[in-house]
This record gives sequence, structure tokens and C-alpha cells, in this order.
Amino acid sequence: MIRRGILVLGIAVVVGIGGLLVLEYRLPVGPCVLALAVIPVAALLLSGRRLSAALPDLVFGSIDTGLLAVPALAGGIAFGVGGAIAGGVVGDALTDAVAGMFEGGVAEWLRAHGFNESREMATTSLGKMAGCLVGSGIVLSLALLCGVRLHVL
Repeated sequence: MIRRGILVLGIAVVVGIGGLLVLEYRLPVGPCVLALAVIPVAALLLSGRRLSAALPDLVFGSIDTGLLAVPALAGGIAFGVGGAIAGGVVGDALTDAVAGMFEGGVAEWLRAHGFNESREMATTSLGKMAGCLVGSGIVLSLALLCGVRLHVL
């Protein structure tokens, strides 16, 4: 269990540093966040886990953080940093509930169709991490395509 925890923490540090570099070099946030999703997916595959085992977590993370990015973005545009924080906090509570319905539904469907969707530390955490990066990366990329500029101070 300690080795898996170290794996997950190591991947989290790498993704975090990647996020900081995106901001430091003022790169387009949406596409770069989407690209960061490759890191936890690669770690899942390299550690011998199947993506099907992490599918409920990928779905949860994508829906949860993808939807969360919308009120955070809207709050930030309308009210600055405080609005982004409020939009993120309130949005998180709402999107956890919605994404949880989908996560549970996908897990039930997988079990009903003979897939082993395991709930273990590395699969669950890396699956959710990848899903969060995919969901928010898509929303932020769409915002960029719609002309929304995310300003880094």
C-alpha cells in the first residue's frame, strides 16, 4: 500500500509542477490541462492496471471537474478571484452529486457486463485525477475557443 501511495503522490507532484509551468510560461491553460491527463493515464497503464478498472473514476472526474470549471470560470469572470473561489466551492458540492450518479451507474453497468472495476488506491486516485484533467481541460479549451481569455497575473 505504501508503494502505491508513493506512486500516486509522485504523479500528483509531477502534474502539479506541470500546472505551475503552464502558468509560469503563460501557456494556453485548457489544452495544457488536457495534455496533463496523459501523465496519470500513462501511470495507470505502466503500473499494469486496465483503464476499464478506472472507468467509473474517469467518468466521475471528467463530469465533476468539467462541470465545476463552468461556475468557477463564470465566477472568476464576473467577480474576480473571490467569485472563482465561491463558484468552485459551491460548484464542487453540486458536481460531486451529479458525477457520483454517473460514477455509480458506470460501475453498476460494468459489473453487470462482467468487467472487474476494482476499487483500489492507485486505480481510483489516478483515474479520478485523469478524469478531472480531461473534464476541466475540455471546458477550458472550449472557453478559449469561444474567446474567453484566462489572464495570469
